[in-house]
Amino acid sequence: MKKEVKAAIIAGIMASIIVPSFCLSAATTSTTVIQGNQNIVAGRDVYQGLNLTQLDRYRKIILQQDWEATKENPTFRKLVRAAHGGKDVEQLDAYSRATFWEDLSKYLDKVVQADADAQKLFQQGPVGAELKALIPKVEAARDNFDYDQVNRLLAGFRDKYADLQQDLAKVHYLQGQTYELQINYPEAERYYKKAAAIEDENPLYLDAHATMLWKMGRYDEAEPLYRRALAIGEKALGPNHPDVAKSLNNLALLLQAQGNYRDAEPLYRRALAIDEKALDPNHPNVASHLNNLALLLKAQGNYRDAEPLYRRAIAIGEKTLGPNHPNVAKSLNNLAFLLKKQGNYRDAEPLFRRALAIGEKTLGHNHPDIATLLNNLAGLLETQGNYRDAEPLYRRALAIWEKALGPNHPDVASGLNNLAFLLHNQGNYHDAEPLYRRALAILEKSLGPKHPNTISCTNNLNALLEKKKAAK
Repeated sequence: MKKEVKAAIIAGIMASIIVPSFCLSAATTSTTVIQGNQNIVAGRDVYQGLNLTQLDRYRKIILQQDWEATKENPTFRKLVRAAHGGKDVEQLDAYSRATFWEDLSKYLDKVVQADADAQKLFQQGPVGAELKALIPKVEAARDNFDYDQVNRLLAGFRDKYADLQQDLAKVHYLQGQTYELQINYPEAERYYKKAAAIEDENPLYLDAHATMLWKMGRYDEAEPLYRRALAIGEKALGPNHPDVAKSLNNLALLLQAQGNYRDAEPLYRRALAIDEKALDPNHPNVASHLNNLALLLKAQGNYRDAEPLYRRAIAIGEKTLGPNHPNVAKSLNNLAFLLKKQGNYRDAEPLFRRALAIGEKTLGHNHPDIATLLNNLAGLLETQGNYRDAEPLYRRALAIWEKALGPNHPDVASGLNNLAFLLHNQGNYHDAEPLYRRALAILEKSLGPKHPNTISCTNNLNALLEKKKAAK
């Protein structure tokens, strides 16, 4: 009997969206005439960017996991609220507290990326004096994570200067960014769309709009926008520019999400070839392309070709991020899973163990990802018949999930099922049965009686009951 209910595995470095910079000259972007006040200035130095001293201070708080600083630093509290839907640290549930520092680091990465994209935006030709005067106020509010103030400033500009179309496109884009950082994707999509409607040949706007559509699950609408942004970039920058590679990567990710592996694969390969030639072979973007292509090949069952890509991505990660970075752990986990699929348990086990060791060092012992890593290692040991060493790992994973997610989460049900199956295989029907029953009750309530995981758990319980009956 095969165990079917499993906790989700960690995706290594994840399938990575790479944001194109699209620093095109004014001649390659839309040439909509500016109406109204013709007092314009060069745009290159309009947007100065994040306060780096302040940013370094936040990174240090996150690195040191300084809980007191989250309460004593008013601006950092705003960052916490922005990253958690308006909640202060004291209001967070157990899961959010368990993943707090990692989530905060990822959110700060998004803020940094949004700021870099805003800087690129203002390098695209002239800016009206009215907008130039507004930008320092917008920057100050963004630096302090005061997105409500940003919204007020941008709304005021739109109301007062509705005739300054080219500047209005930039304001719409900044508004889309602000809503995206507030995790309000419908409003973000609406304003990115407005920006693209004004300058419909600007790939920065097209790409941002497409990404929001994708995040909202509107794949059919996102695809033509990605393709158009790619075509514009190829024409303006040439077919071998790194920004073209980023557009190829993002389109490939979208196609993969739709299950269109055939069309996605050559796009990944072309993006990888461009960046290998244009960038350093150890550039993080090269690692992302390798990882994304490996994930695609793995999904197609092409383990042989995926393995060397994973190994190379790990080598780049170790060199650029350090051997103990969480992303390295995730890549090690992915490679270990691939080796397990190929039946290469001997080589998979040390990779699972190293991933776990890195995770415990960087995330702490009670992070939900640690539970997943424990579960994955336990599964490998179980496959090899090493039940004695697998059992305590399953139990520890279950305890972490229960504490972080609550007693009725589907991942808790997966942990219960996995432990029950292990006990079941050892003939310990007495202890396995209540675990199966608890897992089944959670799954029926959270996923419904017809969900595949619920059906699999039901089958496991029924098989155990048949064995108990036969043993009498």
